[in-house]
Formats: sequence, structure tokens, C-alpha cells
Amino acid sequence: MTDFRSNVSIVSSHAANEPTRVAMRQKDFGIWQEITWSGFEDIMHAVAAGLIELGMQDGEHIGILSENRREWVLAQFGINAAGGVVTGMYPTSPAPEIEHLAGSSDTTMLFIEDQEQLDKVIELRGKLPKLRQLIIFNPKGTVGETELNLKTFDEVIEMGSKALAAGVDKTVAARIAAITPERTAMMVFTSGSTGLPKAAEISHHNLSVAASLSREIFGEYPEGTNVLSYLPLCHIAEQNVTVTNALASKMVMNFGESLRTIIIDLREVAPQIFFGVPRIWEKMRSDLTIQAATAGKIKGPVTLYALKQAERRGAIRRDEWSVQDKIANAFWDWTVYRHIRSYLGLGRVKFAISAAAPISEDLLAFMRGLGINIREAWGMSETTGAATIQPDWGCSEGRVGHFVDGVDYKIAEDGELLVKGGIVFKGYYNRPDATAETIVDGWLHTGDVAEACADGSISLIDRKKDIMINAAGKNLSPSLIENIMKASPFIKECIVIADKRPYVSALVQIDMDPVRLWAESKGIAYTTFRSLAEHPQVVELIDKEVAKQNANLARVEQIKKVHLLSKELDHDDGEVTATMKVRRNKVFELYDGQIEALYA
Repeated sequence: MTDFRSNVSIVSSHAANEPTRVAMRQKDFGIWQEITWSGFEDIMHAVAAGLIELGMQDGEHIGILSENRREWVLAQFGINAAGGVVTGMYPTSPAPEIEHLAGSSDTTMLFIEDQEQLDKVIELRGKLPKLRQLIIFNPKGTVGETELNLKTFDEVIEMGSKALAAGVDKTVAARIAAITPERTAMMVFTSGSTGLPKAAEISHHNLSVAASLSREIFGEYPEGTNVLSYLPLCHIAEQNVTVTNALASKMVMNFGESLRTIIIDLREVAPQIFFGVPRIWEKMRSDLTIQAATAGKIKGPVTLYALKQAERRGAIRRDEWSVQDKIANAFWDWTVYRHIRSYLGLGRVKFAISAAAPISEDLLAFMRGLGINIREAWGMSETTGAATIQPDWGCSEGRVGHFVDGVDYKIAEDGELLVKGGIVFKGYYNRPDATAETIVDGWLHTGDVAEACADGSISLIDRKKDIMINAAGKNLSPSLIENIMKASPFIKECIVIADKRPYVSALVQIDMDPVRLWAESKGIAYTTFRSLAEHPQVVELIDKEVAKQNANLARVEQIKKVHLLSKELDHDDGEVTATMKVRRNKVFELYDGQIEALYA
């Protein structure tokens, strides 16, 4: 490990050593705009000075409620430079959830993206007594608005620049110098899948260690390597891949126009490193399957055959491929796979990562067979991001690979994974009870059930709290069953019911696009998601898909009955978290009648 350096000091070091090197790019109205490390440092200091001019005290908690954009990161570093703690919030959160996030973290100032986020804050008027200042990135439609002393981001920078010229630079320098390893740099909210989200305190030391680990994992990639930022920056995984890599190795942070333009942005940025949560990989496979199924009479069947062969070969470790496998892969890569990678915007990707949720083995095999070097990683907010990573092409016995150097682990008698090291967080803000339950004698109790493999790698079984015991006393992993079901292109979500039950059943949400195309090919009329999901032929389709996937499960794990959801699971309805993780207890509560009917 290297000596401690704060994230703020690293920016200044890069600015001093290579002032003209590009630090970040953002696409505005179709044009990529660049900011150098020198420009990054100047804006960071100006934001810090502007916040101080607005009355920010050392150690205050300052929130950011926005989609990914350069201003998010510029605000983040400005807050830290002013001695503050960053509290990131999901822009998709409805007002009641924002009330909890801002209130439980004692947020006093809040950067917001636009009028949409301003409207949510106005809805909470009088409910957040500690919140006294708003700063907006995109002020369009808010002219004349004065809610909570609203300022624009540009106004704060201008205010700070003038203050720096007038001598406030000494105050900023003093606050930067006061950053010590144990101080909190940011709060990252847990997913809240089983209750209200908790604010995990990440120290400057945690971030410094994470930067060192990043150099260990990505050290072979040169300075200037492109990374596309598109997953929420308030999530520790995106902070790891985008911000930490930029600091550790001078990689370039790229911010596209929106999540809707990700494929176009990927093609233009051509990143060498790409991080995707399982749902992103599932969407890519689904889109490819649809494209192949609707192609011409020759191109369609040939592509579908190539995709099937990709999955077959991808299921075999590359270091165990036969000569025949290597020859076949070379042929299909030249004729089909390289074009698919270019179509997905992954033509130059050498290191792909899947993390943040379990991913099915067949999906990993599919992507690897296409020539995408996808490696599973494991981590959590409480480990400041990634703690394990697979070798190239997933060549390890364990599903999530090996722990990085400097991180210790052990598996408790009940199978729970325990972790110790410099990446373990400080604790939950204002929750000493939860902290004491999670960190015991320096060991982080992760809540994940794991098993160690002979080569030193590990596999995760499921969340400890999610393990179900059926009526016969058999332990079942719902994640395992659900991921196998989601291998079907027609199934988007599967929520298993088995605890204290005589057999396994499930609530299933169809994947609208593939099911829609299938229905249209069969001449099935529909008008809404509900009318499609409830159509007898669609019900029959899903029953057949479940039966097909059941063949990959042990008899006791097989799903016997299914209820198709008549609507998509929704964050606003409390059915999923901001990261789209299913809130099982809430779903079980909302669909209690349908679940009981499965056992009638």
C-alpha cells in the first residue's frame, strides 16, 4: 500500500505534473467537451470557495441529487476540498425517499440536477429543517425560483473564483490540509432492499486504499484509458470504476448525454474498460437475440447458430479449450462476433466487469463466447467497492474470483463471509447499533453466504437473510433459482417463494420487448403490458420456459407454479430499490393473495 493521499491532493498532483492531460469529457448537444486536470483543480477550488462563501462549515454534509454528469464529480471534489462530506442520492428516488436520505444523513446543502429534482425538494418543504441551500446544475425552467436560496452551479463557481482572488484560497488550503485519513469523505446509502437505506460512512483512508487496489487490478492499462460513466455515481461500484480509476491511473472519465444513448456513447468513447450490472448484460443479450430472430432468412439462422455456439464455448474455461474450439472461435469471431462487439460499443473493451448483483452462468458464458472478457467482481458499500475479482475470462473455480492483496477474509461456521482490511468502512452514520452488528472485532460481517474453492477463490451462495427453508427443512437459494429462470429471454424478473412452503413457486415479470415480438409473430393482439401478460398463450409460453429452465435445477429447487405479474415492478411503488433490487418483503406483502392462491 502507498502512503495516504486524499482524493483532493491527488487531483492537485495530477494538475501540477500534467496540467494539459484530459481528466474528463462530457457530451453536450452532440459535441464532447473536455476538462484537463488543471481545469479540474481550478473548478474544484472555486466550488470549495463558493460553498464557504455560502456559509458551509468544515465537516458539513452536502448532498448531490443528479444523473451522471461532469458537474457531479466537480461538486464531489469541491465539497471534499471545503472539508465537507458528500452524500450522493439516486435521482430516480421519489420525494418521500429523498426525505429519508437527506434527513437521515443530516444534509444541509444540496446540489440538484434540474427542475425535476427541484420539484421534489419543493414537495418536501418544511420536512427537512436542516436543509438550507440548493445549488442547481441545469437551471432551465427555474428562472426566478428562490426555494432555499437557490443558486446555479455557475454562480457558485463565479462566487468562489472572486473569493479566491480576495484571499479565501488560504481558507480552502487550510481545509484541504485538515483532511486526515479517518475523516469521512462520503456517505453511500445501502440499497434498502430489507428496510430503509442506511448511510455507510466511507473514510478518506478507505478511498486511498481503494485507489491503491485499483492500480493493482487495472495497472496494465495506460494513462488516458477511457471509461464511460453511466451507472449512478452515488453507487460505490460506479465511484470505483470511474472516479477511483481516474485518480489512481489518470484514466479519462466520459459522461454521455443520458442512459438512453449508452450504445451510441459506447461506440464513440470506445472504452477499454466497461462495468455493467447484470441487468445491462441481460438487456444486451435480449437485444441481440431479437435482432437475430428478426434478421433475414439466411442471416438470422446463421447468427442464431453462432450465438448458440458462443454460449457453448463460453461455458468452457478458455485455458481448457480444445484445438477445435479455438479454430471455430477464430472463424466465428472474424465473421460474426467482432461485428456484434462493435454493434454493442464494446469493440475495444479488454476488461469487462459484472458486479452489484448475481449474474447467471449462462449469461457469462454467452458474453465470453462473443469475445467479451467479462470478469465477476464482488464488493459492497461497506467494502468501499470491489474486494474480489476473477482472472481473465473468469478462469477461477470461484464465481467471484480472488480477494485483492491486503484484504483478509474468513468464512464463519454458519457460512457467512467475513472481511477485514483498509477498505472496510467506518460504520453507519448515526446507527451505532447497526454498526456494532456489522463490524465485530474488526471483521465486517457481509451478510453473504460463501464457500472457498481449492484455488483460493470464492463463490457466493446467496444473501444470508434470503436463504429459504422449505417445509421439509431443505435450504434453498432463491438467487440461484431466479438467475436460472432469467436465462430465458422472455423472463425479466423472477421472485421465488419457498420459505416454509411444500414446494417452490414464483412471481414472474415478462420482458416486454421479446414477448411483444413473439406475440406479434403469432398474431396475438394486445394493448397494454397487462393485456399481454394475461394472454393465455403468453401464460403458456412462460410455463414452457419455466419447465425448460427447471431442467437445470435439482428436483427440490424446481418451480411448480407461477403467477405472472400484470405490471412491471416499480421503484415508486416500493417494489424495487433505486438500484432495481427486489424488495422481497414488500412484494410478498403486495401480492399476498396471489401467492396464497399458488398454494390453495
